[in-house]
This record gives sequence, structure tokens and C-alpha cells, in this order.
Amino acid sequence: MRNYSVAILLLLALTALAGAQPPAAKTPVVFTEKDRETALKYLNDTKADFIKEVSGLSDAQLNFRAAPGRWTIAEVAEHIILSEGVILNHITNTGMKSTPLEGKDNYRVRDVGVMLAITNRAQKFQAPEVLRPASRFKTRDELLTNFEKVRNTSIEFMKNNKADMRNTFMENPMMGMIDNFQWFLFMNGHADRHLAQLKEVKTDPAYPKK
Repeated sequence: MRNYSVAILLLLALTALAGAQPPAAKTPVVFTEKDRETALKYLNDTKADFIKEVSGLSDAQLNFRAAPGRWTIAEVAEHIILSEGVILNHITNTGMKSTPLEGKDNYRVRDVGVMLAITNRAQKFQAPEVLRPASRFKTRDELLTNFEKVRNTSIEFMKNNKADMRNTFMENPMMGMIDNFQWFLFMNGHADRHLAQLKEVKTDPAYPKK
């Protein structure tokens, strides 16, 4: 049954990406309040999920390793925190200051395609060295504090941003050219992807009960 689910997700992603180039006469895409609301809801949902999954864990649970080479919950959480900081910085200090592309709507992929691509864990990626866990945060409370700090920064940016995030683009390693609002969705989808990985650690038969 799992294989069918993966196949369906991949098919949906490919279908979404296949429609990347709309007709030339299509109405230009602009950043809207609906975009803002969508992003804020997703940010708050994954924030609550992270806090729920990490709160109350013992050191043994945080540092349980299911197999050699597999990440612990603490390592997954650290990767989420590091990645959000780097991606948000990339959006605010590079993407939002970039020059709008001529004929930018020809580069459009669908938002759903971005989300399906990043949350599909059937496709594996090697994290760059700067985003690999290195025990930067020693305790559960440090993980929670640093996550809430970076996530609250993301939320405040999305609440207060006045610029058209649909008007500027950056290259994405998975998707090619995507607009900066889609980069924001990608950032949060990355957290969602690894929250699923974090939850998977807890399903291991050897995972400590306390």
C-alpha cells in the first residue's frame, strides 16, 4: 500500500510540474493577502507540530539512534532550525533584492508542485555540510528555544512583508526558478518533511519509552 501512495505522490508532483508554463495571455501572478494567510497558517501549524513532538522528550529519546548513519531526533530538530535560518536569510537578503525577471511568468511552476516536491520523502537528498547536525544545541530546551526564535522571525517577516514576493525569483536546487513566495513555502515544506522524519524515529521498536 505504501508503494502505491509514493507512486501517487510522484505522479501528482510530475503533473503539477508539467503545467509549469502557462499561456502567454495568463494574468500576471502577484503576491496577495491570501498568499500571506496561507503561509502564516502553514508556519503556525508546523510550529505547533515541532513543539508538540519535541516537548517532554528525555535525553535518551532525543539522542536515540535507530541505526548507524540515521539521524537522532535532536539531529533532525537541529537540521530544521539551521535550514530555516539559512533559507530565510537567502530569501530576505538575496531573493527579495534581486531584479525581476523579464517574462517572469514563463518560469512559473505551481505552488502545489513546490510543496509536493519538498515533502516527498521518497526522494532522498544529502544535506550540505553547513546544514548537517553537529550538536550545536545540547538540550531539549535549547532546541525548542532556538526553533521558536527562528520560526518567530519567519512569522514576523510574513506578517509585515509589503513587497511582491511573486515578482522576484531565485534558482532552487530541486525546482529550478521559483518565486520568493514559493521559496517561503519550500522553507516551511522542508520543516514539514523533516518533522515526518522525526516522527518516524519514534516508531522504532527500540525507541526508549522514557
